[in-house]
Formats: sequence, C-alpha cells, structure tokens
Amino acid sequence: MAVEELFRTLSFYTWILILAIIGLVYWYFNVPKNLPPGSAGLPIVGYWPFISSPPYKNFIRLAKRYGPIFHLYLGNRLVIVLNDYAAIKEAFIKQADVFAGRIRDGNFVQNDSERHGLINDDGEYWKQHRRFVLHNLRDNGVGKLTFEPLLLNEIRYFLAVLRKNSGKPTPMKDILYCSLSNNIHLLVTGNRYDYEHPTIQRMIRALYNFAEQGQQVAFHTFFPWISKIPGSNRINTHELRWQYKNELISIAKEIITDVNRDRQAQYECFADAYIAETKLNERNMKSIFSSTGLLHVCRDLLTAGAETASRTMLWGMIYLTNHPEVQMKVQKEIDAVIGRDREPSYNDRAQTPYTVAMITEVHRIVSITPLALPHRNTKEVTLSGYTIPKDTIIIPNLWHANNDPKLWGDPENFRPERFIGSDGRLVIPEYFVSFSIGKRACVGEPLARMELYLYFTSLLQHFDVISLNGVKLPLDGSEKLTRAPIYDVICVREREKI
Repeated sequence: MAVEELFRTLSFYTWILILAIIGLVYWYFNVPKNLPPGSAGLPIVGYWPFISSPPYKNFIRLAKRYGPIFHLYLGNRLVIVLNDYAAIKEAFIKQADVFAGRIRDGNFVQNDSERHGLINDDGEYWKQHRRFVLHNLRDNGVGKLTFEPLLLNEIRYFLAVLRKNSGKPTPMKDILYCSLSNNIHLLVTGNRYDYEHPTIQRMIRALYNFAEQGQQVAFHTFFPWISKIPGSNRINTHELRWQYKNELISIAKEIITDVNRDRQAQYECFADAYIAETKLNERNMKSIFSSTGLLHVCRDLLTAGAETASRTMLWGMIYLTNHPEVQMKVQKEIDAVIGRDREPSYNDRAQTPYTVAMITEVHRIVSITPLALPHRNTKEVTLSGYTIPKDTIIIPNLWHANNDPKLWGDPENFRPERFIGSDGRLVIPEYFVSFSIGKRACVGEPLARMELYLYFTSLLQHFDVISLNGVKLPLDGSEKLTRAPIYDVICVREREKI
C-alpha cells in the first residue's frame, strides 16, 4: 500500500523529473570516454533540433566553440564532425582503411542487397568493385581517351539544343540532366537516348525525387523508429525508397538486358567488361562479381554521375553569367589554343590552364556535396588524441575545407586565378577536396573532369552566357544531398564570327 500511495502522491511533473535524472545517470555512465568536445543535445532527439540549414554552416559555428573535431548525438547515434582540412586528412588519408566504412543501419540502408555497389557498401566486395571501376575508367575509357568521341558526339546534341534557344531565357536543369545522364549511359552501355526518350525521363524523375527527399532520408537514418509511430510521415519515405531502389534498378535492368542481347566480342562499354569479368570469376569459382553486382554498380553510376555533373554544370553557367570578365578570359584562351573550327580534346587541358582553373573554382566555391556521404570507422581509433568508438558516424565538412579563409584567403570570391601559379601553370593545392579524399574519394572523378572540361570548352567556344538586362543571377541553393541552384533559367547567345 505504501508504494501505491507514493505513486498517487507524486505529480506528473515529478515523474518527468525522475525519469530525466535516470536518463542523465544512464547517459553519464554509458557515454564513451575521451570523446572530442561536443554536445549530447536533448534526450531521445539529441542535437537534431538545433541544427539549422544549411548544416555545414551550422557545423562551422559549432567548430568555433568546440574545435575542428567535435561530437554530437543525433538521436542515440554518436556523430563526429571533421570541420577542417587537417582533421579530414588525418582521418581519411593517414587512417584511410579505418575510416572507409559506411553506415550499416537506419533507413538509408535497410537490407544487404542495397550494399552491393559503390555507394553504400564497404569491405572486400566494395574494394573489388571500386578497383574494377577505376581500372575500367583508366584503361578502357577515360584514361586512353577512347570515351572522348562518344562524349563529343553527345555534346553536339547539347549544343544543337542551345542553338535552338539562342538568345532566349531557357530552363537549363532538364537539358543538362538529359545530356549528362546520356554520358553515363554511354559509359555503361555504349548507347545514348534522345532527350524525350522514356528511359531518360524516368531516370530524371527518380533522380529528382531522390535528391529532393535527401533530408528526410537523413532524418529517418538517425530516427528509424519514427516510421512506426501512427501518423508519422512514412508515405514520402517509402515513396522515395521505391523511386530510388525500384525505378533506378528497373532502368539498370533494361539497359543491361540490351547489353547482354547485343554483346560483341570486344569490350565496348563498362557493362560489357563487367559481364566478361563475371564469367571469368565463375570459371575461377569466385562470387564477388555477379549479375546483382552489375545491377547495383550501374545504379550507383547512374545516380551519382548524372546528379553531381549536371548540377555542377548549371552552377558553372550561373557563375559565368555573373562574371563576364572570367568568361572572356576563358574564351580568349580557347580561341588561341583550340580555335573555333575544331572540337576540343581533353588533351588540350595542359595548354588551357585558365579554363581548367575556372572549372576547378566552380567545384571549390559550390562544393556540390558539402558533407559527402557519412563514413563509419570500422574499429575503435585515436584521432588527434581523442578516442573514437567503433561504428561512429563520421561527417566531413568538405564545404568548409573548400571555403576556409585560413587556406583560401577570400573564399567567397569567384576567382579562378587562385589556381594559377606565378609561372602561369595550373596549381591545385592538396586542400581542394571537392571530390573528397582517401579511399572514399569520388570514383567518377576522372570522368567528371573530362566531361566538364569538354562541356565548358565546347559551350564557350560557340556561345556567350549572358545576363538579361545586366542583372546578376541569384546564388541561392537548395540544400539537400547535393547543392542545387534554385534558379535554373540561363540565356546563351551564339558568339559572333571572327
């Protein structure tokens, strides 16, 4: 009876206080020791309610309080933020193997099949596939320039669309998505699609949905239990997962079926080479390479390649509109080295350092994936004297590394000259991290560098990117998985004949 009487006499708020004290005691005795400075935030939700948008700028403010390496709790998950280049380098270069893991739970990765690829996987399966993709890009495609004629052919279609719209304000997002998506199709299958083709349009819809819902995916990654609450917003999350998994996998199946049906004796594309590698592994009784692996690697190439390249290109066109003086310098260099009568080649880049510097400056100032994808340390490790428990989520602030005044001086200014040395040659410092660094650096970097060089040189060889009425375009961005310009209406005009 005494216990029952106690329960009746204690008020609701008293019980809340008791539960809070119990929670604090539990947290105190279970929190890992020797963590970097940081904040646990609130019970259950952690620091999530205090992270304003964009989070990478919020992390900069927190770093001023806690230092370049700090911890947060998002839900019950421990997160370590690496907020400057030195911290990112120490983790991703000096201890690359340990910090190359990916998150293994949450809403973003729900089952093992989704780890079969380049983005969500880690371990031996991922290592073998990453090595194969890099080898294929270097030896059978970008490295030997055998892919260049296919790119230039696609660029001709792109330029033809621009000519039809010369002098008119044109929504450019879909045009760029279609063209840059075709480059991935060309790489994977050797085929291209008309911009109105159902396959291209389906992929664009799926990519839009995935990119726009990125914040919700992140939320459900840290709070997977939220979807079990009645009335929670489960529909959009499951719709996103259906779009991302089923639609892009369906597209990958279609294009791979075409490759299998039309297979030739020689390696004509990535899927062709992968199929040959799969058969070789079957003869050697190995199971790393399979039809499932091809499906997921192709999905990852389609997802990552088209998304980042098209948005970088759009950002570049906006900055060129706002900086005609930069545009004129690039065009002067192109006219002197390439001229107007022949198509550019990736081999021209050594003789066009300012053009490459301009593209690099677009990468830097935009930082299209400002926080990359979260890493995971695969074992307990010491970082800058702090103890990082196994399976901690690691977030690198690539945006701040690319926009740190201590490194760049005037990072807010669009100034390609920062990449030109006193001798006139291109100089790219090690703290340029737009493609990330270490073993999780972007596997498609060689392709991205080639296609953006050829696109920008072809564009400025034939067109001026102009401002209407002298008004600068807004630089506002949508902060999702990648940074996307809110404004996409661009005006290009054919250059006057020499």
